[in-house]
Amino acid sequence: MNTFRKTMTAAGLAGVALLAVVGTSAALGGDTGQKKGDVPWCTGSDLDVNAYDAHAPNDASKLFRIAFTAKDGVNCKIGGTLSNVQFIDDAGQDIGADLTVPPPGEYVELPVDADHEAAIYVSTQLHGPRLNPASIRFDLPGQGSLGDSVTVAWPSGLGALVTVTDFMAPVS
Repeated sequence: MNTFRKTMTAAGLAGVALLAVVGTSAALGGDTGQKKGDVPWCTGSDLDVNAYDAHAPNDASKLFRIAFTAKDGVNCKIGGTLSNVQFIDDAGQDIGADLTVPPPGEYVELPVDADHEAAIYVSTQLHGPRLNPASIRFDLPGQGSLGDSVTVAWPSGLGALVTVTDFMAPVS
């Protein structure tokens, strides 16, 4: 190999190495350790969570919506289902609602940012025993483990039998 080819080969390898380092650094998004374009998983500190009365689909049930909105400047994603759901009284004690979970639907991860929110729907029957929770407490889904525990004020009474959905886009 002549000197010119050795120099060009060495320079070419150095250039490829430099591009690999620069490209990897750019792909990782600087010092965050996160790939550019990846959206982090939502934690309790990323979200404003509120429960509202919603419009029920029939006269025999009551519907609630739990809205998960991003705090200022947050861009994250969430999906799956809530864990350890409890309706609690003012003292933080479980009031004994009988929770059912519908069969799982298609798993989705939803963006939560300035333009998008995620929702969980809670339905209950109007007839039968009535409960008056002060709040709902649950664990957010995490990635590979439970997420943060969240407690939210509950808007009104509900029946003793309660169904909680997976995360979904809000229904208008």
